[in-house]
Amino acid sequence: MRLLFISSNQCRLVFLPLPLGLASVVASVAPEHEVQVLDFMFLDDALAQVDRVMAEFRPELVGLSVRNIDNQDSVHPEAYFPQVKELVDHLKELGPAPVVLGGAGFSVAPREFMEFSGADFGFVGEGEESFARFLQAYPGRDWEKVPGLIWRQEGKLRLNPLQPIRRLDLLPRPALKHFTPRLYEETPGSAGLPGLIPVQSRRGCPMKCVYCTTPRLEGAATRAWTPEQVVSWLAHWHERWGLTRFYFVDNIFNCPPAYGRRLCRAIKELRLPLAWSCLINPAFPDPELFHLIRAAGGAMVQVGNESGSELVLTGLGKGFDRKKVELTLKLLEAADLPYTCFLLLGGPGETPETVQESVAFLERYEPKMVNLKVGIRIHPGLPLHRLALAEGVVRPSDNLLWPRFYLAPAIREWIGDYLKELTARHPNWIL
Repeated sequence: MRLLFISSNQCRLVFLPLPLGLASVVASVAPEHEVQVLDFMFLDDALAQVDRVMAEFRPELVGLSVRNIDNQDSVHPEAYFPQVKELVDHLKELGPAPVVLGGAGFSVAPREFMEFSGADFGFVGEGEESFARFLQAYPGRDWEKVPGLIWRQEGKLRLNPLQPIRRLDLLPRPALKHFTPRLYEETPGSAGLPGLIPVQSRRGCPMKCVYCTTPRLEGAATRAWTPEQVVSWLAHWHERWGLTRFYFVDNIFNCPPAYGRRLCRAIKELRLPLAWSCLINPAFPDPELFHLIRAAGGAMVQVGNESGSELVLTGLGKGFDRKKVELTLKLLEAADLPYTCFLLLGGPGETPETVQESVAFLERYEPKMVNLKVGIRIHPGLPLHRLALAEGVVRPSDNLLWPRFYLAPAIREWIGDYLKELTARHPNWIL
């Protein structure tokens, strides 16, 4: 079967994200099918390339990966999904091939996305096994057994239950060869920093943050590739393209800590000039792991602290208290491991006093950068959505594809001027 996969993302915020999820799906289906991949990131005239490939390749099915639906910015919101609809419409004009949507952006609001875009099919959550099963079932239209598939049946959308992949270690290595890895590493993003190549060692998240879609899409149980597999990818990518800078996209690199320690030891044993980053959660402070990250080439960790206020941490459902945050930062500084922090301002219970409490807390430490976000994106079906409904922030009829944000009333009129003063005082605190 002739399959065309498209990565439509051209967003260059912070750094350019190579489409790792799509690379994994392509690797899972490519051996049995004729595959072409079109990556929009470095194309000057993407639609012209779409026209050319559709005419020359004549795909029987088009898979369209959607990474982001908006820029997550409550001050200057920008929606990306109308461009996806335009692309779906254009593809349908060019030929009869059904259009299949997938990716993280699509998965957070699949029903809304299907209704808006007019796509034929969609995949929610992990797509490697599901897409392969869909292709097997496609000729006979036996779609009820395909996990995470959403499609139209008798004029109504039907969504099959998700089924997390049990054995990640059985999946093939992500097919980076269909993209341009070296260009992703060499091209700076909006922050002006060198690029990073994404790599994933684990999926799933046991935390219960009120605004986060990850546990719903990946499950609460942590599943992992073997550390030996992960480091074999790093070694292969370094040998083939000379890649040295990586970012672990695991939702929590330090959960479970024992796995993180094994992975760091395996990376260190490669003896390659790698520099990598990851995201850690204060719920799992581990001094040995932090030292191992540094010894294995860890150049920076992002700390998902979100707040320095006990009240706000509880309201966000973070699953850790301020003492855990404080311990984490102290251990990172003791390990001489550079780190950045987040302040997610405006959640349930936020006041000017809690904002100032969070700021004063971080001013006692030495993060390389503090990422400031005002307002929290509301996604359908999550606890924050239910709270927003109860408080009248959104209505049941609201289409949450369009960016809507929860912002505590107590800081709405105050926060703008305060952040101007704060960022003037701290140049490395970034809005």
